[in-house]
Amino acid sequence: RKQFPLAKFIYLFRIRKMAAAAKNEGSALDLAASADGHKVQGKAKVSSSVLTELYTSGISVSIANTVTNPLDMIKVRMQLAGRNLAAGEKRPGMVSTGVNVVKNEGVLALWSGLGPSLARGFFFGGARLGLYTPIKMAIAGDEKAAASFQLKVLSGSLSGGLAAAVTSPIELIKTRLQAAGRDPALPNTSMGVIRSVVAADGVPGLWRGAMPGLIRSAILTACQCATYDEAKKFVKDTTGLNEGLYLHLSSSMIAGLVTTTVTNPIDVIKTRMFIGGKSTGGVMSTASTVLKNDGLAGFMKGWSASYARLGPHTVIMFLTAERLRSYAGLKNL
Repeated sequence: RKQFPLAKFIYLFRIRKMAAAAKNEGSALDLAASADGHKVQGKAKVSSSVLTELYTSGISVSIANTVTNPLDMIKVRMQLAGRNLAAGEKRPGMVSTGVNVVKNEGVLALWSGLGPSLARGFFFGGARLGLYTPIKMAIAGDEKAAASFQLKVLSGSLSGGLAAAVTSPIELIKTRLQAAGRDPALPNTSMGVIRSVVAADGVPGLWRGAMPGLIRSAILTACQCATYDEAKKFVKDTTGLNEGLYLHLSSSMIAGLVTTTVTNPIDVIKTRMFIGGKSTGGVMSTASTVLKNDGLAGFMKGWSASYARLGPHTVIMFLTAERLRSYAGLKNL
């Protein structure tokens, strides 16, 4: 019988062992590559989802801004009306303020500041509403039911504050254009306002009133989003309504009422600081002036115009956002 050499047997054994190791290593590399691929796809999916949240929110807020710009303009004029009234003169109401604007400046004056309003709506509104759900999910996890009311308030405050800090100059420009009217001494274009502010207060002047604006935005977003979220849950539980027009409409109306009442005092202070520049002092100084001249009621000045604007604005914003989210394949708010 022919003998099989021991050295050849050992050589073949080593070759097979090396081939098996290479095969296992290849499988491991394939698994690692697959895992990395899933990771990349997951990151891309999250990034794409956030971008979709931002642009759908920006479009919905811009549409709401366009429809309600006349009411926002009237609100600003009402909040500033006390500065030009003689002693004992009655403060004009919302309707009379609107009529005076149309009579003296024309119908198109009701859309003063629309350009900055649209820019602010898309970027500021898109960020504060669009980041609400990603922030809430990042803190609470993917399960919507796990988010408490306090967490919803925190998420809204963070998204609103961040958005306001970045876009405050746009809000300042819009407010000054709405307050200018036909006064030839005041700039009536966005670039004119920017030049005027920078000449008087420097570049930091563009962020004049940013602090009350940031606080208002944080509270506004927290109120709007958290209240809408909770109102939907309450209406669902009490009426049995499912996702749809009636649920979104009723929930957004509740959110608009709560939001207007909570944010109006901050809105009054912010508007005074936007218009007054350095002469108004800080937040506390402006608040003290309002309290001294108008009492506590001064902080609710322009509430009717604010609700007439913010109520429909909240309804239009959420109805549009829910519809756009549905088209884009996102979950309901």
